[in-house]
Amino acid sequence: MKILPPLVLFLGIGIFLPMLYHFIFYKKTVISNIPLSTWTLTGFIAFLFFPTFLFRKHWEKALLFAYNKFWFVVGVVQMDNNFWETLAKFLVIIIFIALTGDKGKEIFKQKRSATIFGYWVGLCYGIGEALTLAIIGYLPILNRIFGINLFMYFTTWYSVWERAYAIQIHAIIGSLIGLGFYHYFGLTKKWWLLFFFIIGILYHELVDGLVLVMMYFPRLSWIKFLSLNFYTVTLPLLLIVGYLLLVIAYQQTKNILLKTQEAL
Repeated sequence: MKILPPLVLFLGIGIFLPMLYHFIFYKKTVISNIPLSTWTLTGFIAFLFFPTFLFRKHWEKALLFAYNKFWFVVGVVQMDNNFWETLAKFLVIIIFIALTGDKGKEIFKQKRSATIFGYWVGLCYGIGEALTLAIIGYLPILNRIFGINLFMYFTTWYSVWERAYAIQIHAIIGSLIGLGFYHYFGLTKKWWLLFFFIIGILYHELVDGLVLVMMYFPRLSWIKFLSLNFYTVTLPLLLIVGYLLLVIAYQQTKNILLKTQEAL
């Protein structure tokens, strides 16, 4: 097994990437009013939440073996996965607010800081996923503990490329949750938090659901194209869709804010 790809995963993605994000965004908003230790601790909690929530794979695998039909796998098993992965990011922010009180709430009273912080949570969660899967790739016995069967070894250059996209997908979902909390605390539109939670779930469904379509319907012409160009076309396209979704959500939130100000 080559050593360089895992080193890039553990050092580049695991250490350099969160440090880079910290240096770029930490002091740009009211986020800098919280201690650096709290910012780091929140990222570490998000990192640990992936392996913590991974035990759900036992019952998801049981569901898969019980009824391995496409509609059931996409509509029930995959949606269960989407729910827990989105909930993990949601709970990290709840824990952060519980730790920081009013200072934490202030972050979610500003759209920019809420989006940045949500991205941080999703980014660290995605890094936790990347490194956990890499460790399982090295120690396959962990499959029995977590109830997961890897569809690829996450210790190759392909996995580094794939994780580079997957981490951003998780970060986008984190930002959507952050915008939801902005609606809750900043605009006092509490049901919008649930709305953004559902949007995060559905975006995750789009990504993993497309992969399931490739597995169940490999003979479709457009699926063949996406499968053959998975790393160069499919993943970049899904990421572009995610960022477009985030930009639209961000801009729409601005319109809602303007309407609120006009009403006042």
